[in-house]
Amino acid sequence: MSDAPRWSRRSALVGGMGLAGLSLASLVQLGRQQQGGQRNSSESLAQSTTQGQGRTERRPLRLGWSPWADAEVISLMAKQLIETELGWPVERVLADIGIQYASVARGDLDLMLMAWLPLTHRDYWKRVRDRVLDLGPMYSGRLGWVVPDYVDPDLVNSIGDLRQASIAARFDHQVQGIDPGSGLNQLSQVALKDYDLSAIKLVASSSAAMSAVLDQAIRERRWVVVTSWTPHWMFARYKLRFLSDPKRAFGGTEWIHAIGQPDLSALAPEVTDFLTRFRIPDADLAEVLLKAHQDTAQSAVDAYLDQHPERVRYWVSGQIGPSGAAG
Repeated sequence: MSDAPRWSRRSALVGGMGLAGLSLASLVQLGRQQQGGQRNSSESLAQSTTQGQGRTERRPLRLGWSPWADAEVISLMAKQLIETELGWPVERVLADIGIQYASVARGDLDLMLMAWLPLTHRDYWKRVRDRVLDLGPMYSGRLGWVVPDYVDPDLVNSIGDLRQASIAARFDHQVQGIDPGSGLNQLSQVALKDYDLSAIKLVASSSAAMSAVLDQAIRERRWVVVTSWTPHWMFARYKLRFLSDPKRAFGGTEWIHAIGQPDLSALAPEVTDFLTRFRIPDADLAEVLLKAHQDTAQSAVDAYLDQHPERVRYWVSGQIGPSGAAG
């Protein structure tokens, strides 16, 4: 497979899965900042608002986020810790992912926590990488086709195994997809061609319908293959595995990075230090997303932080807990 088709597929993902979910309100907000002149990013964040009763008030850090379940949870968690543990107010700004990259590079946003690297956001990253701070990965992500763990791995280990007529029949000759226009469905259409799966049909529906089909099949112990991704709450609820993708129709493992505006480390070193340590195990994030799915994102964040005081201590101070580990 040539690089050009592969990167066009990653672009399809960016457009299709909501990676470019436009927020008019956030565009207006950022546009107003730009109309008033680009913010001087060298201005001290600690002294950028008025003093009250002899005390300098810090102006809020602007944190960009996108309307995805993991982005909501991670941005809420970071906001809460930066405010309560580090004393910096934080304003979450909902914005298109492309706008976030450009705004962090200009200094109109201070942070974003959804840089999918090295593949999915490669084009965005190439434009700004010399003008932003890469604060490192927080967790990993992946796209592909998923089956319950009771599907015999000796018979079905790879997407290509679905070429066998007997195997295709066990899956009722179909893959359960999500939204028809989603990038994941578009990449699944590519996989059907790359692996010559003429006996398999992609069934488009929605994310909720995909979850329901998976749940029903697991209850009945039927074989089922669905399009999915991590992080996702269903990996905490069920025992699942990705089918291997030797042709890399879906790319590979991605790392989700935090990035900051160019002067952030000089102006708010405690915040950048925190974010370089802010790494959540993938299994933990899946559990948080499951709780958020069952209740609310804020309640899930509150519960996780309460249950992991040593990890929180390490994140905010760099101090290792009594167990000798980072939590």
